[in-house]
Amino acid sequence: ISHHELDAAEIGIMETYHRLWCAVKLPAVQSLIMILLTYRLPCALSDNVKFLKAVEFGLSKQTTALLSPTIVLPLGILVPILATKIWHGHPLKQFMAAYKFRVTFVALIDVLMLLAVRAYRGGNGIILGGEMTSKAIFWGLLVASTAFQAIVHSLQFNAQMTFFAHRVDPAIGGSYMTLLNTFANLGGTWPSSFVMYLIGQFTIPPNCAVGDDGVEVCSGGRDAYFPLQLILSGLGCMWIFFMRKRVQYIAELPDDAWRTHIGDNDEDEDEMQEMKKGGKHK
Repeated sequence: ISHHELDAAEIGIMETYHRLWCAVKLPAVQSLIMILLTYRLPCALSDNVKFLKAVEFGLSKQTTALLSPTIVLPLGILVPILATKIWHGHPLKQFMAAYKFRVTFVALIDVLMLLAVRAYRGGNGIILGGEMTSKAIFWGLLVASTAFQAIVHSLQFNAQMTFFAHRVDPAIGGSYMTLLNTFANLGGTWPSSFVMYLIGQFTIPPNCAVGDDGVEVCSGGRDAYFPLQLILSGLGCMWIFFMRKRVQYIAELPDDAWRTHIGDNDEDEDEMQEMKKGGKHK
């Protein structure tokens, strides 16, 4: 039987929400929602706080603005093209490969980048070796941090949208996609607010005073970013350990597991009536 997508105008707003509620009650969709609502927490610092912290350490806003069109945009175009050639239509394998890289190596590069910015911009301009070596380390880590984050974000977003498009019920395809994207957006929004709250709670500003020579001297204080990044990376490794089987489970589910089957009987009856009408005309 061919299924056509029903528009909300055809079935009414209440029936649309009823069908979406039936979709939410599917075990496959509930497992997917659990994944979408939790996987972004270990990445929240890199996604939302990293460049704010870099600006606090002395990186100019003009530099951060320059990184987007020169690095992020080209990678956002190239990465999905290359990903289709590497993973060959297995979006959740692509998703997990990027996620493992995201919560380990990318988090480490982000920390090294922030330490380099603090030493280069906020210190005496020397990270390691001479001035030229320090400058190369600074720009190398800054570009690497931006590029790796753009790559893993593009890989996961591309995998997520590909999986949604292949699994939604064709009868309510547009509304189904909107539902899944809403949970995906929510999964990225609440970790942002949560880590911002944690940073504010556990960061202790230093005590600063102006010395006799007119130079401001600061002492004490505690930056919560680095210990929190360590905790979240550990949480990301735990997420991989406990959730990878659930990801594999939903990847292997048949298409029928994502269908609500609402209205199938009505379609069967309509088709039988059309066949009877066709028989009478003959």
